[in-house]
Amino acid sequence: MTKKTLPLVDEGSLVEAFDACAYPIASHDARSLFNYANPAALSLFKTRLDDMVGVHSSASAPDFAQQDRERLLAEVTQYGYSENYQGIRTAFDGTLFQIHNATVWNIIDESGHYHGQAVVILEHTYL
Repeated sequence: MTKKTLPLVDEGSLVEAFDACAYPIASHDARSLFNYANPAALSLFKTRLDDMVGVHSSASAPDFAQQDRERLLAEVTQYGYSENYQGIRTAFDGTLFQIHNATVWNIIDESGHYHGQAVVILEHTYL
């Protein structure tokens, strides 16, 4: 696995593009507190942005899936991203779902400072 980078665009247009995306996109900051979710992610997690922002992202996985989640995040920290991830997650109302073909990546600024991680989920199945 090699590190990948994406071209940066001005922040406003990136947020607009993510908000318009049909796929769920969410991120957490360097403390693992959710700081962004697009409308598709809010629908998947069955919540509102005000209720999601500030919640520790570990709340998105049930207890039995925490070890898998930690392994994924460690891989992303080491390599910069992970593709084709699948795992069990929980919505804010307790509904379980499986995510498939998710890509998780580190959020790094131009100076190389780490700001958290983000995910795009291409497929999901409610359990």
